[in-house]
Amino acid sequence: MIKPAFVDLSHHNTIPESLKPAKQSGVLGVIHKATEGTGYKDTKIKARHHLSSEAGMLWGVYHFLRPGDMVGQAHHFLNTAKPYSDANTLFCMDWEVEGITVEDATVFLEEVDRHTKSPPVIYSGHTIKDALKGKPSAQLSRYRLWLAHYTSAHHPTLPPGWKKYWGWQYTDQGSVPGIQPPTDLNAFDGTKEELIDSWAPQAAPLVA
Repeated sequence: MIKPAFVDLSHHNTIPESLKPAKQSGVLGVIHKATEGTGYKDTKIKARHHLSSEAGMLWGVYHFLRPGDMVGQAHHFLNTAKPYSDANTLFCMDWEVEGITVEDATVFLEEVDRHTKSPPVIYSGHTIKDALKGKPSAQLSRYRLWLAHYTSAHHPTLPPGWKKYWGWQYTDQGSVPGIQPPTDLNAFDGTKEELIDSWAPQAAPLVA
């Protein structure tokens, strides 16, 4: 297990100079907030894309999902992220708030998948567990899970439908060189090579 394997950032985080110290400490990737809802754009995405590229780190972007127009949010996300994404970019859906159904989340994921040809990742914690109500969703479990679960246990508790996580956010109070704490830290249960290979796998678009 690589712990931490990657960090997730937004405009709330402060990077005084460079992401090179983080990379040198063993952190392999950055997933940065791009958008929220249908109108918000993170003001730091351009600068952070530059810093991650300069440090030679894996790069990903995420959208903070809000109740409402799922297709509109997907397009807002993709249009905002386009200047800062390529075939090696990881796309993520951040599902943290109530008022979003399993069906809503599926619409967003499939729309992103259709346009990027690369399956996005679901980031969530108790919210997805509450939405599933103890029953797996065949639509959601097709996608990799980036689970938020802060616990001292070696492995987090998975929601129904997944036998393993892709990523595990184990703390929001972490510290890595080059980033002003506190920082969200994420583990990957595999090797460096496996993380790189799984970061942005290309796939055929979903059949509508």
